[in-house]
Amino acid sequence: MMRYLLMLLSCMSIAYAQVAQFDIRGQWAGELQVGATLQLIFTVEGEYMMSGSLDVPLQGAKDIPISITETMQSVKFNVESIKGLFEGKKIDTVTLVGSWKQNGGTYPLTLKKQHITIEQPKRPQTPKQPFPYLIEEVIVLGKAGKLSGTLTKPIGEGPFPLIVLITGSGAQDRDETIFSHKPFFVLADAFTKQGYAVLRMDDRGVGNSEGDLSKATSLDLADDIHSCIEAMKLKREINKKKIGILGHSEGGLIAQIVASSYQKDIAFMCSMAGIGVTGLDLLVWQTRKISSSSMPMNEVEKAVIRQKTILTMIRDSRDSLQLRRALTDSLGTWAVEQQKLFLVNSPEFRAQLNQLQSPWLHYFISYEPAKYLRKVKCPVFAINGTEDMQVESGENLRRIDSVLRANGNTSVKIKEYKGMNHLFQRCNTCDVAEYAKIETTIEQEVLDDIIVWLNQVTKKSSEKQVKRR
Repeated sequence: MMRYLLMLLSCMSIAYAQVAQFDIRGQWAGELQVGATLQLIFTVEGEYMMSGSLDVPLQGAKDIPISITETMQSVKFNVESIKGLFEGKKIDTVTLVGSWKQNGGTYPLTLKKQHITIEQPKRPQTPKQPFPYLIEEVIVLGKAGKLSGTLTKPIGEGPFPLIVLITGSGAQDRDETIFSHKPFFVLADAFTKQGYAVLRMDDRGVGNSEGDLSKATSLDLADDIHSCIEAMKLKREINKKKIGILGHSEGGLIAQIVASSYQKDIAFMCSMAGIGVTGLDLLVWQTRKISSSSMPMNEVEKAVIRQKTILTMIRDSRDSLQLRRALTDSLGTWAVEQQKLFLVNSPEFRAQLNQLQSPWLHYFISYEPAKYLRKVKCPVFAINGTEDMQVESGENLRRIDSVLRANGNTSVKIKEYKGMNHLFQRCNTCDVAEYAKIETTIEQEVLDDIIVWLNQVTKKSSEKQVKRR
């Protein structure tokens, strides 16, 4: 009896010693695989009251506040501002093994305690002070709460033409920051130096903007953009007759909705890597493109058929409970065929189901660009890169062009940029992972072309106004 008691006390002493050696203070770093490799660095400081921050160097994210929860066996880092959470178990004094949860997804993540010197990647196009224009922080009241952004405008009384920038899919800040690139900052700087006022906004729930992006569809985000336009029309320095929109990726889709729904407000529209095919067709194309790089052709076709079946099921469903059952059956069948472990009640599977049943996805795969494009009457400049791995350039540009012209819009310009990716960078592999390795944010040729077009259409708008008077 005493022997077992001594053994128990010995085990308790060992456990206590291990816990006593664990010090959460310091830097904890790990690599997150989300199509590309993202390094996450958590820094914990303090003696009695712990505080901390998150850095994601490739995304240019720095000093994002975190809250810390520690137990004898585990650690949680909660990043409220981006709706992210790391949960990990203490393996030893320098290792936390767990997962990163964000936007309904769950991804494995192991953190190691280490000292890291954070080196920011070179981004020569990111604008630097001093700026030869005015910068104003703005707050706009949208349907889901306050939206925060930046208005840049030339020095002088105006009134100036206004360009409203519309971000792509996912939680985007006003600069559309990705891998330390800030495309919208680059665009705003270039346009404002040419005499345009430019508005760029944080998405719902990002930065200082309120709202829940996970519950929003592209249609909801179009409402946000219209709220911003209405707010800008109240400013004396803005030319109300020359307000235009520029959307990138999903932002191009949102621009279609805004330009068609609020025709009197929109004087011109630029679509960068926007879509002309249906949302369902785009996702099927992406499946084929991505699968082709890593699967035999017969497996590619199976993946495409499976994806199209699931997406069609989501698009046509009117009963969420029946859809959840059907998706569970479909994914279960696939798991059996692939000889993969399939845990219906696992957090990962539930997160996947939630993503498949999100309002955003249902709206996106149901989206038909032609429905909106046929109502767009303002001048349009649509551009795509030939090496875009997310939005195929040729077919999407052809659809945009044909629908606009078939419905009487003769002020349409289409351009395809050879050798450029989804961000309009010249590329080699052209996949998402390469975005981070390329120093250029947007090719100067693209910036120059957009500015030339803007100057042309705003001048034409002015001439038409004079004639009407």
